Amino acid sequence: MGTLLDLAGPDARTVRVRDGVSVVRAGWSLRWREHPPLLPWLGYRFFEMRLPARYRYWVMDDLLDRFYTARMAAVGFVTVAALFLILSAAIPSLRSVLIPDSWDLPIMFGLTVVLLAVLQPRVAPRRVWRRQISTWLPRELRPRAERWKADVELAQYRAALRADGEAGPAGGGAHV
Repeated sequence: MGTLLDLAGPDARTVRVRDGVSVVRAGWSLRWREHPPLLPWLGYRFFEMRLPARYRYWVMDDLLDRFYTARMAAVGFVTVAALFLILSAAIPSLRSVLIPDSWDLPIMFGLTVVLLAVLQPRVAPRRVWRRQISTWLPRELRPRAERWKADVELAQYRAALRADGEAGPAGGGAHV
């Protein structure tokens, strides 16, 4: 948004469509460049496998995104749907049970995805954060009652860094 405001100029009330499309295209291309390759990404998404360190910021962005639980619920939905299709192809007698003629089952799965995205606690993102990033959790991933602890821990960590920097070589202090 700030980039678009800079492009608009001081007196402009709107942004040219061409400039807006360019900014959106640049944002998506940056996101695509930072995205991990397909096989490591599939391992991360389906099996919570660890990604290389160069994708750590992408993982942080993924975990802190508000739609993370919706994506994980969709992954579960795709996995179950693929399992149903494979079973119905392998055992033809199950086809009528697993793949109904009506839309009842897909609607039920869609509602399940929405309910899981809304009601599922942020336990999975915490577990993935601890495995991929560090043992310290940011306040966004903590339960509401414990979010104040993140601020206290961060202040203590910064104070410890300052104390170590002042006692360092040549007496120079580190600024955090």
